[in-house]
Amino acid sequence: MNKPVFILIHGAWHDARCWQLLAPLLEQAGHQVIAADLPGHGQSPLPAMRSTMKTYTDSVRTLLDGCSEPAILLGHSMAGMIITAVAACMPEKIHKLVYLCAYLPQSGDSVFSLIARNRGHEPLCPIELALTMSDDKRTCTIDPDSIIPLFYPATPAALARQALQQFGIQGSLPLAAEVKFEQSRLQGLDRHYILCSKDKVIPLHHQLRMLSAQPDCQTSELCADHSPFYSMPAELAARLLTLA
Repeated sequence: MNKPVFILIHGAWHDARCWQLLAPLLEQAGHQVIAADLPGHGQSPLPAMRSTMKTYTDSVRTLLDGCSEPAILLGHSMAGMIITAVAACMPEKIHKLVYLCAYLPQSGDSVFSLIARNRGHEPLCPIELALTMSDDKRTCTIDPDSIIPLFYPATPAALARQALQQFGIQGSLPLAAEVKFEQSRLQGLDRHYILCSKDKVIPLHHQLRMLSAQPDCQTSELCADHSPFYSMPAELAARLLTLA
């Protein structure tokens, strides 16, 4: 039996280069790995300001359509929204859905609404304080001095500096977009959430709040920051291979 393909979907402000350490480890174990830039990211010709949740989901659906067998679809951070919407449209193409310290939506949620609901009556969380909208509200950036402390605090210094250089501009429309799907379409799918206990972007208690509303999603935990593909790629690969 062929081993399932891993499709790795990066999060906000990132691109496919973030998987540079993880992908070879999965490939060495005999899995094909697909890691593409979302529209508006990396080498994509689409300007970030024109990216939407639909352009994101359409691009991932195209990747899944190209797979002859059901795939393991992994979404990091913001990409939890994307993989959920895609899986609800084409569950027959999913071998397993994996959320890596990701936003875990119910129908009608957006990244921005989940941040607010997860926070509740707490003070603004660090990612909100570090985020700046462009004048036209079409893109957003993170305070440069906050990027490494928030996203890569456990990443080796040289690699963190490289990641900082690759940190991009994020279109704001996908973050504000409500994802709509039929929850029943996810029933029966094998879904797994990898909690990252040292995450400063989506704190652990925020991850747990989202999971409390979705008890059918299995969990495991890494003692990791928001970017375990940089800070502990071997441990993350071992976890994913176990799930596979």
